[in-house]
Amino acid sequence: MSIETQANPVPFPPARGVDVDGIERQLSAMWSSASDPKDGLSDKSGGAAGAGVTRACALNLIVYTTPEDDRSQLEELLSEVNGQHPGRTLILVAHPQAEEPGLEAYVSMRCRLLGGTGKQICGEQVTIEARGSLVETAATAVAPLLVPDVPVYVWWKDIPHYENRLFDRMAQMADRLVIDSAAFDNPCEDLLRLTKMIGHEIRHLCVSDLNWGRLTSWRTLLASFWDVPKYRPQLDKIDQVTIEYRPSSESPNEVGTTALLLAGWLASRLGWELVSETVRVNERTVEWDLRAADRRIVLSLVRDKTAERNDRMISSITLAAAKEAAFSVALRADGTRLETEASIGTDHSLGRLLGYEKRSDADRLSRELSFLSRDAVYEEAMVSAAQLVESLGDQKS
Repeated sequence: MSIETQANPVPFPPARGVDVDGIERQLSAMWSSASDPKDGLSDKSGGAAGAGVTRACALNLIVYTTPEDDRSQLEELLSEVNGQHPGRTLILVAHPQAEEPGLEAYVSMRCRLLGGTGKQICGEQVTIEARGSLVETAATAVAPLLVPDVPVYVWWKDIPHYENRLFDRMAQMADRLVIDSAAFDNPCEDLLRLTKMIGHEIRHLCVSDLNWGRLTSWRTLLASFWDVPKYRPQLDKIDQVTIEYRPSSESPNEVGTTALLLAGWLASRLGWELVSETVRVNERTVEWDLRAADRRIVLSLVRDKTAERNDRMISSITLAAAKEAAFSVALRADGTRLETEASIGTDHSLGRLLGYEKRSDADRLSRELSFLSRDAVYEEAMVSAAQLVESLGDQKS
């Protein structure tokens, strides 16, 4: 059944301070108005929604953001997400540099029109503006507004640090925390911080990383090589892994988190251990020695300086085995497809082509809102990636 966006929210006057009872009254009035055929929502054709409005709440989604974020883009993204996961969205806009402390809130409604039915499924949104010293205590304004008995997701649109009191409190109230490691401004340092948070004995976070989702196609194609019987024996002969990645415009000299995650995934899945004090760094490449039993594996992360885009994404990965076989996945120049290639001895074959149309952040966030259980594979990949970063020490790539 096709779904269209009902773009216009139902506005209500800002509430000075966060009066929880007042916000709930506004929400009740909003829903009462929406169910009234005379005063209710209108569909795209101008007809009254009336009894066709269904209130739905499958989850609580808390979004932490700052004034630097494009608000219109965020609103558009959340409209798409609400179509798949209607619920109560709580947007916390933090203005920590504001001189005057303050809190204010307002409510609105998000609806999706079910094509051909005239019915709308609607969720609700509370936006809280926190300023100055009240930013740190804003979690106390958010907590009473959570709908009970449904999951709580926190999408932290910033760098996660436990030193941040607000982040700590918000993380504790979440069933699942959503972050994006591709946005780290200090990739190595921030990846280490996140790994420690995930492994903390008391604050053991359940984390979704939008950047991990970007690697799904790469991981799928790499794993598919070993579904081919004649390729399988080569898996235990791999001795060279080369991951080429596009550097970041903001941190051009830092190893990209996406490349580190992919390397960590390979090492953790295949049981490769890091050989200490073997890091080699030059202008384009960081190289480690790993081992599996008595086999040495050289891992190289290489900056792709020829790429037109600087977004920390992967350009290609090649796994070589004892100079007699090689398996690679590469992003085509047009950026629309991933292509696999395999060679053993003189046998050479092009394998699968997989469409690589970049999914939107709304698609990626919607996917993460479908999960509550821990992602053990991601967490183990993070641990292996963190070991690589730690071995760099004070060296800068």
